[in-house]
Amino acid sequence: MTAVAFDSGPKRLIGVQGLRGLAVLLVILVHLHHTEERFVNGAAWLGAWNSLGIAGVDIFLVVSGFVLTYLALGRFGDAQHVKSYVYARVTRLYPMYMLLTLLLVPVYLAAPELFNTTEGHRVNLWRSVFLVPDVHLPLIPVAWTLHHELYFYIVLTVMLMFAERHLPVLILAWAAVTTALVVWGLTVPRAQQGAFERVLFNPINYEFILGMSAAWSFRRRRAARAAAPAVAVLALVWVMVGVALWVGLTGEWWVSDFWRVWVYGVPATLLIWSIVAMELDRGWVFMRPLAWIGDGAYSIYLTHLMVLVVLGRAWQELGLQGNWQNPVFLALSIAVALYFGYTLFLRVEAPILRWLRLHDPLRPRSLARAAPAR
Repeated sequence: MTAVAFDSGPKRLIGVQGLRGLAVLLVILVHLHHTEERFVNGAAWLGAWNSLGIAGVDIFLVVSGFVLTYLALGRFGDAQHVKSYVYARVTRLYPMYMLLTLLLVPVYLAAPELFNTTEGHRVNLWRSVFLVPDVHLPLIPVAWTLHHELYFYIVLTVMLMFAERHLPVLILAWAAVTTALVVWGLTVPRAQQGAFERVLFNPINYEFILGMSAAWSFRRRRAARAAAPAVAVLALVWVMVGVALWVGLTGEWWVSDFWRVWVYGVPATLLIWSIVAMELDRGWVFMRPLAWIGDGAYSIYLTHLMVLVVLGRAWQELGLQGNWQNPVFLALSIAVALYFGYTLFLRVEAPILRWLRLHDPLRPRSLARAAPAR
């Protein structure tokens, strides 16, 4: 998950941050549904339909593919930029994640029953701390998506070593490799897949490729950006039709890993392309009220599930009765999860990022001060 500011601007794209804010809210709603079922006594307000919120993960992955590729355009083949890119990615992803994970280690050692209830409370601590893929969920369960982010970072690092004219071929090559891995994965039952295989075999890796392709076309096909409003409408129609077809054909609300790329990933790609085009070319800003959530998205994403579970357990201990409690609990949970995560972003994450940026050994001090967080 990537905080966004476009160097070529040098303006911050509010629409992209708003889209990330929407993605965070969707993911919160998915986990809030399970929290409501588990801890609240009244009639549930959220149902199986709430699993549509998994689209938030697809938005995050497409945004990462788009933003990081867009920011790298004009710098492919530059060895110095490759080093700076690696430093930026490592310092963006690990400090906040490792800090939160290390805080959870003593809690897990004291009360392992609080973690990973769906997999017998099994957690590999060293893999969790260093964000190494495992067959079991990490201490921060939602961090499984960060395994895919790391995979994308590695692939993009390799691509950055080549001249930019090779980028379309490199993207197609990764798409071909991803297709081969996905097909291979279909022949191996999930229970028999290793930790790294589960990352490589997952079709959601296509969503990074979609984002990369959109970024390349955005810069190279400027004339097409005039159609941005129509593309935005197409994105909305696509996702509505896709969900309707999926639910109608399967009777399920949870879209499977392969089909979610088509149902959510493709419209997310169209949406970010159109949002960026309309903001840069027309000055139309979308989802401005959600931009602050997008700014703190990483901290909110990492902590929201912990916040929801703590609130759920506290609510259960109160022993409240009556259907009134459900909407109160849901509203309170969303508010606290956002407040806690955003405060953590302001007080901890942002200062850490500023310090690391100022002490980037690979960039001149003046640039390090001026560069926005990504």
